[in-house]
Amino acid sequence: MRRNRTLIIGVALFLAGATGLMSLYSPPMSMAGMMGGGMMMGRDGMKGMMKEMMGAQLPPGIEPRDLPEATSNGARLLGQYCTQCHEMPGPGMHTAEEWPRVVDRMNQRMQMMSGRNMMRMMHDIKAPSDNELQILAAYLQKHAQQAIDKTQYTDLNSPAGKTFMATCSQCHALPDPKQHTAAEWPTIVERMTRNMDAMGKAVPDQETLEVIVAYLQKHAK
Repeated sequence: MRRNRTLIIGVALFLAGATGLMSLYSPPMSMAGMMGGGMMMGRDGMKGMMKEMMGAQLPPGIEPRDLPEATSNGARLLGQYCTQCHEMPGPGMHTAEEWPRVVDRMNQRMQMMSGRNMMRMMHDIKAPSDNELQILAAYLQKHAQQAIDKTQYTDLNSPAGKTFMATCSQCHALPDPKQHTAAEWPTIVERMTRNMDAMGKAVPDQETLEVIVAYLQKHAK
């Protein structure tokens, strides 16, 4: 059991990709529960371990129906592969420039855990084919976060603009207000507020949120 636990911790540290996670040694009972008393770990165990390890670093998942082009092959593959170890990520978590590196890193981990390259400990984890990976990466880049071009917004130094910048850059690149309509922004801001709360970020009060929404709507597409 000690050997198995050490092996799992090694994989966990690889998945975390951060030296600051060295304090993540799980209690024996917790680890045994995740592994079901054996050597293999399934998806539920992996999700539980990731939540235990990373906590608020993992944002809450997005509902499949809220994905852009929710019935497309890209959205389907996102749900099929990217929810094996954590909740559904939204394409807006990263910019188009950032997604290829993220997808490559996640694919390497799935390949490892699926048993193609190394140990087959997580027998229920599947890895995408090369064609599926291309479709998934293209989908994420198509609907990625559109970072703002600050030179195009002369009022960013206004009180409302500064509030928008300080709040909406806590978790991702500062978004371009023109990537959504005025009608869409309130729902998006509400969802982002829930995410900030779940991740332990500073959540603005209602008055501040109204200022941010008004700024986004002013410059919406």
